[in-house]
Amino acid sequence: MATENPKNLYDQVSENISQITGRGLLYQTIGIIMGEEQLLYREKTSKICDYFGIKPSANKDEDKEIINDLLDGILKNTPINNVIAKVINQGGNMEWIFVAAAFTFVGLFLYKQTLDKKKQEKIKPTIAPGTQEKPTFQPLIPADLCLVVPASIASNFINHSKLKVDELIYLIDNASYFLCTSVKVADANEQNLEITDDNISSDSIREVYIRININDGRNMIDQNMRYYLKDNLPIQAYCTVKKLACLENLSGLEKFNRI
Repeated sequence: MATENPKNLYDQVSENISQITGRGLLYQTIGIIMGEEQLLYREKTSKICDYFGIKPSANKDEDKEIINDLLDGILKNTPINNVIAKVINQGGNMEWIFVAAAFTFVGLFLYKQTLDKKKQEKIKPTIAPGTQEKPTFQPLIPADLCLVVPASIASNFINHSKLKVDELIYLIDNASYFLCTSVKVADANEQNLEITDDNISSDSIREVYIRININDGRNMIDQNMRYYLKDNLPIQAYCTVKKLACLENLSGLEKFNRI
């Protein structure tokens, strides 16, 4: 039976990693492993990274913190852990650590999926022959949440990325304007905004428009208070950044709720 040399696989990933620039090195490494590096929306990558708290906007120090937590769990009290910690703390060559950590995160997530599937199979109710299981859930009603936040906040996020619920709450808490509505209404309102193609800088004082699609925002639509907006946000909601851009000015926000 033919086998793949693990070193060859490592070299393939390492070669691609050497071309990565900017933030989100761990996120992008996992994207390469999942074969989604060329995609704007990386579904598999986002699921894995969301589960472990790996952000596409993370800097190297934030990625190192995630990797340190992993090492503390699997290499605790072993000599190799001291060697790795020394490399991290002294700013040594991190490439091989990022590759190893990325493969480990992917493997752990796939293992978790396998366990979850087995658990579901055990508790799955037996349906009598000739009968049909009736769905008890309501159809999802998507909503678009449009926010205006400072550039210093928005610079931590990127277009087409998936947000965790606590990240969305963080954005809501830092918004100066908000509007949660249907996709159609959000499209119409967006036409009234003066949006620019300028880069979003963390040290800028500009305001940034961020539009987020929520797969089930039925109870959030038309809420006009920040408290009720957050209170009606489903815990298991899938939230995706749909638009992220600097505003030339604050015109066109007449229908937004001002905080």
